[in-house]
This record gives sequence, C-alpha cells and structure tokens, in this order.
Amino acid sequence: MRDVILEYFAGERNAGLLVALIGALALVAAIVLFQPRWELRPLAIALGALGLLELTVGLGLVLRTGPQVEQLLALLGSDPARLHADESTRMTRVQANFTILQYAWVALIALATLAACTQKGRPVVWSASLGVLVHAAFFLAFDQIAERRGAVYLKALTDGSATHAPP
Repeated sequence: MRDVILEYFAGERNAGLLVALIGALALVAAIVLFQPRWELRPLAIALGALGLLELTVGLGLVLRTGPQVEQLLALLGSDPARLHADESTRMTRVQANFTILQYAWVALIALATLAACTQKGRPVVWSASLGVLVHAAFFLAFDQIAERRGAVYLKALTDGSATHAPP
C-alpha cells in the first residue's frame, strides 16, 4: 500500500506542477494580449484571472501533497484499517466531485463556444468567451486524467481494505 500511496501522490504533485505552469503561462499570455489590441483585452483578462486561479490551485496542491503523504504513511504504520476506511471515504467523494466538475466544464465549453460563434460583433463577449473556452477545455482534460488516477488509487484502497480490516 505504501507504493500505491507514493505513486498516487507523486501524480498529484506532478499535476499541481502542471496546473501551476499552465497558470503562469496564461498570465504571461494575458500580459502579452492585454497591450496591443483593445478587442483582445477581455480575452487577456479572462486568461489572467483563470491563470491566477490555476497558479494558486497548482501551488496549493504541490505544497499540500508532502505533508498529506507523511500523514497517510504514518497512519498506514499505526492503523492501516483506519487509513483504508478514511481514504476510501475521501476518495469516493473526490471521484464523485470529478463527475460534477466534468459536467460543469462541458457546460462552460458549450456556452463559451456558443458565445464565441454568435457574439463576434460584440468584442468583449466574444473575446472573454475564448478565454473561458481555453481554460474549461484544459480543466476538462485535466480532471479526466486525475479521475482515472484517482480510480486506480481508490480501487487499491477498497481491494486492500479487506486484507487490512480487523477480524
């Protein structure tokens, strides 16, 4: 189980680094796009605001992962049955949240696409919708990958709980 925990949370840390990097790149793109053309400023603002959110979420994930792994490994050593029960409950909730988030990303993608295609004459709406579309598409892909990684971890937790449960 130790290896499963380490592998899962290495993926979490790497995902956090990726989100932080994407956020930083979005901030750079926002700065570049904000300057030259007024009609791209709403795109720059959307990219910047969502990029800042990504940077914050990504760094938070990276900073939280190490202490979380230490706590889980300590619990694995002291009370493996509790680890399996607590983490199974937490991961079941996380997996359910991924489903909700993915529907939200698909809805945002659809709305942003609709706005981008129908509001070309309104530069603010058109441009901002492009920024939302880019970020929502990224998060849809990101969350689907994270959900798959989480499913493997949850399966290991639930499969292992039978062998670690008290008699």
